[in-house]
Amino acid sequence: MAEIMIEDLIDSCLGRKPLDLLIYGQIVNVYSGEVFKGYVGVKRGIIAYVGVNPKPSRERLEYPSEYILPAYIDGHIHIESSLMTPRMFARAVIPHGTCCVIADPHEIANVLGLDGIKFMIESSEKTPLKAYFMIPSSVPSTDLETSGAKIGLDEINALKGFRPILGLGEVMNYVGVVRADKKILEKIYACKGMVIDGHAPGLRGDSLCAYILAGIRSDHEALSPDEAREKIGLGMWIMIREGSTTKALSNLAGIVSRGCPGRVMLVTDDRHAGDIIREGHIDHCLRRAVEEGIDPIDAVKMVTIKPAEYFRLQDLGAISPGKSADIVIVNNLREFRAKLVLIDGTIVSKDGSYLYAEHMEKRTTPLGSINIGELKVEDLRINHPKIKHGRAIVRVIGLVEGQIYTEEEHCEMEVSNWEVKQDPERDILKICVVERHKSSGRIGKGFVRGFMLRRGAIASTVAHDSHNIIAVGVNDNDIYRSILRLREINGGFVIVDGGKVAAELPLPIAGLMADLEAEEIAQKTENLERAASNLGCKTKSPFMALSFLSLPVVPKLKITDYGLIDAEKLKAVDIFVEQ
Repeated sequence: MAEIMIEDLIDSCLGRKPLDLLIYGQIVNVYSGEVFKGYVGVKRGIIAYVGVNPKPSRERLEYPSEYILPAYIDGHIHIESSLMTPRMFARAVIPHGTCCVIADPHEIANVLGLDGIKFMIESSEKTPLKAYFMIPSSVPSTDLETSGAKIGLDEINALKGFRPILGLGEVMNYVGVVRADKKILEKIYACKGMVIDGHAPGLRGDSLCAYILAGIRSDHEALSPDEAREKIGLGMWIMIREGSTTKALSNLAGIVSRGCPGRVMLVTDDRHAGDIIREGHIDHCLRRAVEEGIDPIDAVKMVTIKPAEYFRLQDLGAISPGKSADIVIVNNLREFRAKLVLIDGTIVSKDGSYLYAEHMEKRTTPLGSINIGELKVEDLRINHPKIKHGRAIVRVIGLVEGQIYTEEEHCEMEVSNWEVKQDPERDILKICVVERHKSSGRIGKGFVRGFMLRRGAIASTVAHDSHNIIAVGVNDNDIYRSILRLREINGGFVIVDGGKVAAELPLPIAGLMADLEAEEIAQKTENLERAASNLGCKTKSPFMALSFLSLPVVPKLKITDYGLIDAEKLKAVDIFVEQ
C-alpha cells in the first residue's frame, strides 16, 4: 500500500476526508465474537473505519436489521467439479457471499498439465472473485492409471512463480509419504515454506506423525471425530467438507469448540451447478453448521478468518481496518441470505443478482481432445482365461450410496463361450475405463453393482482423477455407442438407450467444463438424471457416483484403464477370484 494511500485512508478514517462508502448495520466481529450496531467505512476498496460513530462519506447504505460479515472464503474446492469455467463459477457463487476460493486445479491438470492450470488462472482473472490456486501434487495420483499430463518438479518450480499460487495441493499419495517415497517427498520439499494441504482418510498414530513430519498441515478427509481431534492435536488444520459429494458436518460438528473453533474450516471440495442454484455455496455450509448446533459466529469464523489465517491471506477474513472491503450483508445468522456483496469495495451482487460488468466473450472452441484410437465393440468383452463354459467367482465393485468409497463383492457369474456378461437381473453391470489421452488402446474392464440400470448405458469423461472415459451399461453395444459419442462431442456426459443418444451434456473444455451459466448446466444435468431414471437407475446423481469409481486412492475396489485396483494396497487385482 503506497504511503500516500495510507495517508488518504487515515484522513478518511478520522473524518478529515470523506469515505467512498459508509455502511450501517449489525457488525459481526470475528476476532471478539461480538455483534454490535455500527458503521463500516470503505475507501479505495479498503476498510478504513469500523466504529459506532458515523463519518462523512460520498455514499451511505443503511441496513439496521441486517448483519455485516466478512465475505466468505472457500478453503478447498475443485472448480472443475462444478462443470463451469471459473468465470461462470464466479457468476454463480458471488451472489451467495463468496469472495475468495482456494482452488486445486488437479482435475484439468491431469488432462492438460500446465496449459490447463494457466487456463484456470486466466479465466478467473476476468472476474472479481479472488481465486488462488494450489499446485496439484498428485498428477497422476498413482502409477496405476494414465493421465494426460504430469506435474513434476519442473512444473512445480515453474508454477511457484505464478502470483495466485499459494502452495502444494492435497497430497493424496499418503501411502507414498509414509513409505518415504522419494518422488512425492521431493515435491513436498520443493514447496517448503508454502502452504501444503493433505488428503489422508483414516491415517492415525505413527503413520500420521510421519505424514505431518513431511510438512503437511491440513486434511479434509477425516472419517471420524476422534480422527479429526487426533489430527488437530498434532497441529493439523481440519477442513470439514459439506459439498455435493461428501457431507461431513453431521459427523464432525462436535469437534468445533464453542467460542473458539480453533484450527477448523468449512469447505465444499466440490459444488455442482444445480446445488449452487438450489442450496447455495459457502452460505449453505453456514446454514448446515447452525443446524448442527454450531454457534453462528463460530461458523462465520470458519469461513472467514480461519481460512485467511491458514492460507496467510492477511488482507482477507475480517471486518477490520486495513482489510480488503470484501463484505457480505445477510438477513440473519440462521439463513445467511445475501442482501449485498462487495469485493474490494465494489458492489458485485444485490439481492441475488450478479452485477459485475464483464468484458469477455463466451469460449466456444474446444480445449483438448479425445484420443481413443480405433475402438471396436469386441474390445469391451470380458473373457475368462481358463473356463469356456461354467461359472466363475468375479470381483464386483459395490457402490455405497452417498459415499466415494466402495466395497469389494465376490459374485458367482456364468461363463459362456469364454465370455462373462452383465447380469442386470442381479444388478451386476459392466464397467469400462477407456484411456483417452494417448490413444494407447488400454481398457480397464470389470463389473459394478448399485446402479440398477435395466437397459442402456451411461458414460462420462469426468472420471477422477485422470479423467479417462468411464462407462457403465447393460449391454456392450450401448456402452460402445456412448464412448464414441463422447469422442464426437469432445467429452462430457452421455446416456445411450438402444443405440440412440437419449441425453447428453457436452463438456468441450478438457472434457470437464462448459462455458455455460449455472442454470443451463443444472437443467442439462437434470435431463440426464431423468433419462438415467427412465433406464431404471436408482442411484442419486449417477454421473457423480460414476466419476469416483476410477479414483484409485480411495478404498476399496476401483477401476482405471489398468483394470481393477485394490485401493487399500494400491495394486492391480484380477477380475477373477482364484477358487
